[in-house]
Amino acid sequence: MLGLQGKVAFVFGVASEDSIAWSICQKLAEAGVSLYLGYQKRFMSRVFQLKDKLPQIAGFYPLDVSSDKDTKGFFDAFSKENPGVKADILIHAIGFAPKECFDRPILFVDDESINTAYTISANSLQRCMKFGLPYLNPGSSTITLTYAASTRHVPSYGIMSMAKAALECWTRELACHLGPEGHRVNSISSGPIRTIAASGIPGFENILNHVESNAPLRRNVTQSDVAGCTVWLASPLSSGVTGQCIHVDSGYSITMVPPSILGE
Repeated sequence: MLGLQGKVAFVFGVASEDSIAWSICQKLAEAGVSLYLGYQKRFMSRVFQLKDKLPQIAGFYPLDVSSDKDTKGFFDAFSKENPGVKADILIHAIGFAPKECFDRPILFVDDESINTAYTISANSLQRCMKFGLPYLNPGSSTITLTYAASTRHVPSYGIMSMAKAALECWTRELACHLGPEGHRVNSISSGPIRTIAASGIPGFENILNHVESNAPLRRNVTQSDVAGCTVWLASPLSSGVTGQCIHVDSGYSITMVPPSILGE
């Protein structure tokens, strides 16, 4: 039913078994998709430990999305080893901001740290699409990951809130730019999930507890929840969906005044 058997995906952002990107790999593999992973060199040993767990992983290549040269290098390496092969899916599950973006008021974060957060967490989507487009089949689906702090204040998230807002803007702009050729671009706004990236956010455990107590489903979401939505967006079942931000957050994003205020 999903229509993904025999398809090919680029997956960017796997850092460990806890990564949302890794859960996406597992779900895509179950649907019959062949996977080509881009990895950061600092996570190379972790990623290579995972490669034997999914036979559908067809290749690994280093990727630094902060650099035009290194991003192009990923696709050059892929093309050299797989001449004529193109992908149908691109997963952009990348986010990073220096520690300085979280441990002080945003008024005192320096330009270099702000620029790093924007470059890696938002502008890298454009960079991946720019160099990846020649290696995507017509009708491709690109999915990126965002967070509700793009439109609502979340304590301690600071500069990353703005980076996620920029990422969602890139999603809309790229969807409009590439739509006439049939390419789709969407984002998933995930609820808070324990990952390596999330571990650096002050008060993260309190955020998890609050969402679990107040989301309509009264639970936090998992990597698998996000991966399931990703597979749908990657499939022909969502062929009429582009430029959208879909919330996978147990419904938390629809609330304003939480039930806990009534002492429930």
